[in-house]
This record gives sequence, C-alpha cells and structure tokens, in this order.
Amino acid sequence: MKEGNEHSKNNEFYSNCTAYFEFLRHKEETDYDFEDEYYFTLPAISSK
Repeated sequence: MKEGNEHSKNNEFYSNCTAYFEFLRHKEETDYDFEDEYYFTLPAISSK
C-alpha cells in the first residue's frame, strides 16, 4: 500500500507544479530557482 501512497504523492506533486508554472505563465513571470529544483527532482521521483 505504501507504493500507492507514493504514487498519489507524485501525482499531487506534478499537479501542483503544473498549476504553479501555469500561474507564472499567466503573470508573465519566472521562478528559475524553483524550475531548477523541479527539473532536478523530477528524475528521482519518476524512477520509482
């Protein structure tokens, strides 16, 4: 059951990041520090 919970958290992470990036696009702003962390973290959580 733990694996299902991790999958749920990963989906929530993706959804939250997507919403944040969309929010930034609408405001025509960037957050390069967050983008760096996102793209650094993405392979780690995607490989599970």
